[in-house]
Amino acid sequence: MLTQEENEMLTRVGPGTPCGELMRRYWHPIAATVQLDDNPVRKVRILGEDLVLYRDRSGNLGLIGPRCPHRAMHMEFGIPEAVGLRCPYHGWLFDGTGRCLEMPLAPPDSTFKDRVRTTAYQAQEMGGLIWAYLGPEPVPLLPRLGLCEPENELRQVIGHTLPCNWLQVMENRGDQQHDIYLHGRLFQYALERQGKLTDDPYARYNATMRQQAERLERGTYTMPKIVRNKHGFTKGVRESDGPEDVWRLGGPVFFPYLVYPNGGSRGSIRHDYQIGVPIDDVTTWHISYRSYTFPPEVRPPRQTRIPYVDVPIQDENGKYILDYVLGQDMVAWYAQGEITDRTQEHLYEGDALIIAYRQMLKEQIEIVQQGGEPMNVFRAPAENVPWGAMLEGWPEATIKAATQPSVRRQKNTTDYRFSFHKVSHGGWKYIEDDVDRYCPDRELILKLYEEADKLMQQQA
Repeated sequence: MLTQEENEMLTRVGPGTPCGELMRRYWHPIAATVQLDDNPVRKVRILGEDLVLYRDRSGNLGLIGPRCPHRAMHMEFGIPEAVGLRCPYHGWLFDGTGRCLEMPLAPPDSTFKDRVRTTAYQAQEMGGLIWAYLGPEPVPLLPRLGLCEPENELRQVIGHTLPCNWLQVMENRGDQQHDIYLHGRLFQYALERQGKLTDDPYARYNATMRQQAERLERGTYTMPKIVRNKHGFTKGVRESDGPEDVWRLGGPVFFPYLVYPNGGSRGSIRHDYQIGVPIDDVTTWHISYRSYTFPPEVRPPRQTRIPYVDVPIQDENGKYILDYVLGQDMVAWYAQGEITDRTQEHLYEGDALIIAYRQMLKEQIEIVQQGGEPMNVFRAPAENVPWGAMLEGWPEATIKAATQPSVRRQKNTTDYRFSFHKVSHGGWKYIEDDVDRYCPDRELILKLYEEADKLMQQQA
């Protein structure tokens, strides 16, 4: 339980707020690259600030204030020029630093333009996303994220706009125990309501609840654990009656809000980042960043651009979409309200990860308040290496289990992710159970999964 003052401190991200000042020390995604390909000027909102993002005709990115300083014309209607963005009202031209380069209707000898500026922030591209930095100078390096590197050849980006604060998105993704009922019983219920519930033993919803029934029969439960590291933390869970040195690792966290759900596991085809971007205090842009790694013999076509799709959280009839895993995650985030009232919660032993993340967030806020530099702010190129899972601090048996090639086991609740291309007992392909069903290149992904499956069968 938090006090109201603590809840405000940890959730509010606008200018001048404690968490907002922390967040302004980091780079944040603000758009997908392909969105600027479709329209080189677009309005964006990040950390409670309205801005305009553009690409000029020389390919330069700019991120500037939303209105022209002259007569408040909105710059989303601006015209990209060879350098900068021109206001369509009287032609004032601004570059990416906020300088006014031209006032074409002013006298030729006027120097008034030299005294006019607009708000401007840094913007860079990486991995099919455009990132912004809204903090003080000197500007830190944009962190390198492994899945965003060019050698990851087949990538997809899926976005959801959520009507809730960023913190409940982040801390609930750190929850290791929600999968039992959220992706088990709720999944079953959502399909039951649609008349689609099956007895498929490999479907996640049935495999999950079968495992839970076995725990209840044994009188056991799952135990969460967190291990901090220099970038954030890794999390794990084990059965209370299982070996004490074998933990099933969940997604490592790159502070402040990136999670790598299957980070550290080898043998998976699909890898993904989940990024919960604070648009403002009550809106989060959730990004599912997918990267598919197939055997060397299965070669996807070269991507010239990384596709992006916006997916609604409600169907055409206004009903919330709950029949896939991320849809269930998201309802657990936004159904807590715009900003969770943490003065009313009752945490127990299973919430150790939630408590640990809040403590880390509070520590980093205090570092900034004291004039220090928070974690994951990189200045030296030698320190800015591609981020991946960090397994230090875990028992040797846990590391071995996490890093050996994945072996399919009948009771593994995520086996269906090896079988996206196969038809379930319900008559639909297993890809329908996950957010991957919305991938722009869905049919290509299914084809490559099938090729990889045939190859593995030949090699078995």
